[in-house]
Amino acid sequence: MAARLVIGLFHSSGIAEDAVHRLITEGVAPQNIAHRVLKEVGPIPPVLQPELAALEVDPLVIGNARESFARYIRNGETAVFVRILDDEQVEFATDVLKLYLPITIEIVPLAERPETPVHR
Repeated sequence: MAARLVIGLFHSSGIAEDAVHRLITEGVAPQNIAHRVLKEVGPIPPVLQPELAALEVDPLVIGNARESFARYIRNGETAVFVRILDDEQVEFATDVLKLYLPITIEIVPLAERPETPVHR
């Protein structure tokens, strides 16, 4: 089965963090979860620029999340990304995210990574 990404968009980072903690408590591996603030409340301090640049290459983020969810972004919205492998996990993750009243939930397929040849 192809891996998928369940994406929940929340009104604030605090609500999104609560959803992330609940997913982890319920058994989802932390390395399969990411969350990102899509629009900061104020300007980004210069000391955070390197950290934000590093987040742009995160494998859990598909394309540019700011553009994908542009119609929802107001101020401080946060997306939660959950990497999922089967239908049962998709239903479980969406049920947990719904507990926190997301603005929207989307499920997108993840492109399979090409296997690296093994040299012997």
